[in-house]
Amino acid sequence: MPEHEVKYCPVCQSAFECKLGSITICQCFHVTLNRDEAVYIGEKYEDCLCHQCLLSAKKEYQTMQNYQDLINSSETRVFKVVFPNTTNHYDTLFGGTALQLMDEVAFITATRFSRKKMVTVSSSKVDFKKSIPADTIIEIVGRVIKVGNTSLEVEVQIFKEEMYENYREQAIQGVFTFVALDDEKKPVSIF
Repeated sequence: MPEHEVKYCPVCQSAFECKLGSITICQCFHVTLNRDEAVYIGEKYEDCLCHQCLLSAKKEYQTMQNYQDLINSSETRVFKVVFPNTTNHYDTLFGGTALQLMDEVAFITATRFSRKKMVTVSSSKVDFKKSIPADTIIEIVGRVIKVGNTSLEVEVQIFKEEMYENYREQAIQGVFTFVALDDEKKPVSIF
């Protein structure tokens, strides 16, 4: 490709002059990309972007990175032992107790992510895949999987471990939806 070829932005269709011609190294109109930004933009677009769109894509990438960092830092892990006082007549963890633990971890995760007052509005698709017997170690893991304007979803998994064996497996999984509230208990933006 000749240097300084006129190209058209795939986003806004504006004509612009690309100095280098490759999205992985494109510095159109002197917008500087680091390697990760270039890879992200290269995967999203087939060609270079005009100055305005390239700046916008760069900001989008940085926002996505901050968002991913926030998701990673808000992941919550809690370990418990299933004692006989939390089991049913089959000597396995009560379903209601499991849901309470999951909702608690989901709440902590949602609060750590948003740093707002959060309330549970629903739980969906809770799958009890394996029973959890007494004298078992459980790990409850919460992770944000979807964020809206005023609400977010947290996936919670419970893993069970044998206390005296090196064996671990997923036993329960569910999704909990939370809404951020202001002091008047009205929905408020998460960000």
